[in-house]
Amino acid sequence: LAASGIEDIVFVTRWDKKVLEDHFDQHPTLEDALEASGKEHYLAATRRPGELVNVAYIRQKGPYGNGTPALNAAPLLGGQPFVYAFGDDLVSSEVPFTRQLIEQYSRTPGVILGAQEVPRHEVPNYGMIEVDAEMRVTKIVEKPAPAAVTSNLVGFGRYILPPEVPALLGEIPPGKGGELWLMDAIEAYMRQGGEVYACPVQGGRWLTTGDPVNYLEALFHYGLERDDLRDDLARIIKRLAKGL
Repeated sequence: LAASGIEDIVFVTRWDKKVLEDHFDQHPTLEDALEASGKEHYLAATRRPGELVNVAYIRQKGPYGNGTPALNAAPLLGGQPFVYAFGDDLVSSEVPFTRQLIEQYSRTPGVILGAQEVPRHEVPNYGMIEVDAEMRVTKIVEKPAPAAVTSNLVGFGRYILPPEVPALLGEIPPGKGGELWLMDAIEAYMRQGGEVYACPVQGGRWLTTGDPVNYLEALFHYGLERDDLRDDLARIIKRLAKGL
């Protein structure tokens, strides 16, 4: 996010997620020890998260669901469009994906939805979207049978949302499972004439960490991108693969 020009981040957390606050906080005891031992590289790495952005935290209130955090954060956003990012959806790309979303929003204001194609057999696992020639979203279907949609585009958890969407989240009733779903508000926004555009990942890929297999794939992916881990990790993967 910081690489895309984002300066202020609001984390919507709950009582058992204090690790986020600790990550971006100062660590005086650790920093003093690293400085005294001359470990400047580790000292810089420890301080870096808190230097990248301004961070605020609020506790989630209201029903479960992926729309509730946007509703909770809305009073802090000044009625401005904002980036809405799910913590378990990552994007590895040459141009930071949030910057791609922002550039798309500058061309086509409205809801901007991160998207990526998946193999046909994976369609029932995700929320699928259909689009027209201008990438305007025409249909949203949650975990459909492959025959129910003509598109292979997944809509994943990285958005730009205009202020109308949090307002709608405050008006619509809870949906499936008694939870407040962001897509329900986006569909209401579309019914009111609002435009929604898909922004496929360019020069990279979306990585989800919402299940064990994809979580492991994301770990391997980012590990292999790091100069300090690549060789050792590749050696481990090759050794393990020999036993298959």
